[in-house]
Amino acid sequence: MSDDELLTPEEAELKAAIEAVLRSPARKKLVIAGPGTGKTTLFKQMLQLAAGEPDQRIVLTFINSLKNDLEDDLAGLAQVYTLHSFCLGLLHRDRTLRGNLSPDFRCCPGLASLIAQDWELIEGGEAPHFVGEMRGLVEESQIPFYLRRGDYYDAVDFDDTVYRPYVGLASGDSQRGRYDLVLIDEYQDFNRLEAGIIDVLGESNPILIAGDDDQALYSQLRDASWDYIRFLSKAGEYEVFELPFCMRCPKVVVDAVSDVLAKAREIHRLIGRIDKPYKHFPPTKGADSAKYPKIANVETSVQGKKANYMGRFIAQEIARIPQDEIEAAARGGYPVALVIVAKPYRDQIIEHLEAAGLRVDTRSESGSNLNREAGISILKENPDSNVGWRIVLGEDDPPFLREAIVPTADGRVHLADAVTREYREAILAEVNAYEPPEEQVGAESSEETRPVAELSPVRVTSFEGAKGLSAQHVFIAGLHNGELPHDPAAVKDLEICKFVVGLTRTRKKCTLIHTKHFGTDWKSPSSFISWINGDRLDFIKVDKAYWDSQAEQQTNK
Repeated sequence: MSDDELLTPEEAELKAAIEAVLRSPARKKLVIAGPGTGKTTLFKQMLQLAAGEPDQRIVLTFINSLKNDLEDDLAGLAQVYTLHSFCLGLLHRDRTLRGNLSPDFRCCPGLASLIAQDWELIEGGEAPHFVGEMRGLVEESQIPFYLRRGDYYDAVDFDDTVYRPYVGLASGDSQRGRYDLVLIDEYQDFNRLEAGIIDVLGESNPILIAGDDDQALYSQLRDASWDYIRFLSKAGEYEVFELPFCMRCPKVVVDAVSDVLAKAREIHRLIGRIDKPYKHFPPTKGADSAKYPKIANVETSVQGKKANYMGRFIAQEIARIPQDEIEAAARGGYPVALVIVAKPYRDQIIEHLEAAGLRVDTRSESGSNLNREAGISILKENPDSNVGWRIVLGEDDPPFLREAIVPTADGRVHLADAVTREYREAILAEVNAYEPPEEQVGAESSEETRPVAELSPVRVTSFEGAKGLSAQHVFIAGLHNGELPHDPAAVKDLEICKFVVGLTRTRKKCTLIHTKHFGTDWKSPSSFISWINGDRLDFIKVDKAYWDSQAEQQTNK
C-alpha cells in the first residue's frame, strides 16, 4: 500500500492543494489562505525547493510578531523582514534611493507629526495629510515638503521609509533587486503604497503572495484595503490557489466562522469577498474538537472595579488550564491565554489578572518613540543633530518655537543655531549631565530555568493587536451592541472581520464574555453572538449565585 493510500481524505486533499502550488511553473502566485491554514508550512516547502542561497530569498510580512514567528519557523531558509525593515535596509544600502539622507540617517517613528507641525509654522494653516498622501500615492500632493524636512532632519518615519524606495524603484532611477524567490504574507493588510512596492518586486522576481480578505483589519488605522488582494484574485495576472483546511482551531470555531460569514451574506455584507473554503481538519484537531465541543457564552450580571466579574472569571478559567496545554504553549512559543478586549473593560481585567498573580503581557506593535529623553539621547551622541533638537522642542513647546523653525525652512540653518542662546545652553547642560540607562543584563532568568507555567504569560490586546497571534484559550471580552458592532442595525464589514479574527486565534477553547450592567449602563450582548448557531454555544451565567456555588465546590473538595 502506498503512502498516499494511507492518507485520510482530508490529508489527501491538503496534500493536493499544497502540491498544486509547489508544482506550478507560474512566476506569480496568489494563495488565498484563511487563519490557521498552513501558510508557514507552504512557505517552508517553497523555500526548500527554491534555487539559490537563503540570502537571495526574501519573506516580507506586516508586523513584528509575524516576522519573528516566520524567522523561527523558516530556520535560515530565507531573509525574513517586515516590509518596513526591508525598505529601511534598501535605503541604507542604496545611495540613489536615499537621496539627500546621509548613510547614518535615523528611523524616528512619530517624525511625521513634527513635520506636520513644521508646515503649520512655516507655511501657515492646517498641514496636509502627508502620511495619507504617501499611502495613497497621491500625485498632486505636498509630499516634496515632507521629504525636504525629512532630509533636513536626516530621519525617516514608517511611511516615507517605504515611499522613498518605491519612488526610486518604480521610476527606474535605482536598480531593482534580484531575488530567487519573494514571499509576501498578510497582503490584505497592505495599503496602496505598500502594494505598489510589492508590484515592483513582482515585475522582476518570482513571487508568491498570501492573504485573506476576511482578516483585513487595518483600513481605519493605516489606510490598508482588501481591494488589492481581491483585485489580484480576479485580474488574471497571478495564478490563484487555496489552502482549504484550518489546522489551528477546533471544529466548533471553524463552524462558528462559517455561521458568521453565512449571516454576513444573508444581510448583504462583505460584498466582493473572495469565496474560499475553510474546513475542519480532523487529523490535527480531532482530539481538541472532542475535548472542547462548545464555545463558552458568558454573561456576567455586573462588571466594575469592585465586582470585577470579567477579570475574576478569566483568572479562574486560566487557573484551570491543564498542565499539558501550558507545556505545549511553552514549546510552541505562543500564549496559553489570549484576552481580546477594548476599553473600558481592559484595565479592570488586567488589574484583576495581575492581582491574581498572573504575568500579563500588554505589548503594542507600534507607537512613537519621540519622547524628550529620546531627543536628549540623540543630542548626547551629536549636539548638532537637527532631529534631536526638534524632538526636544516638540516636547518643550517654548514660546519662540515658530521663530526657531521658520529660519530653517530652506535647510541651511541648523536648529541649534535658531533657538535662543539661553535655551541652547540649558539644553546642552542637560545633555552633558545625561547618562543613558544601563541595559539590564541577567535581570530575568533564562527560559530554560524558569518554571514552564511562567514561560507563556497571558497576552491582553485589541482585535488589531491579536493579528499574528494565537493561544490555547482565547477570551473575547466586552462583546456588546453599541461597541461591537457599534450599530447592530448597520453592521460594518470591518466589524465582521474583527469578530472572525478574534474567534480564529483559538487553538483549544474560545470564550465570549459580555455583561448586563457596567457602571450605570445597562448592556445588551453583541448581535454577533446570535449569528453563531446556538447549538455551538454553552451559556454560562456569572452572578453572585455562581460565585457562591464555586466557593462551595472548593470547600467540598
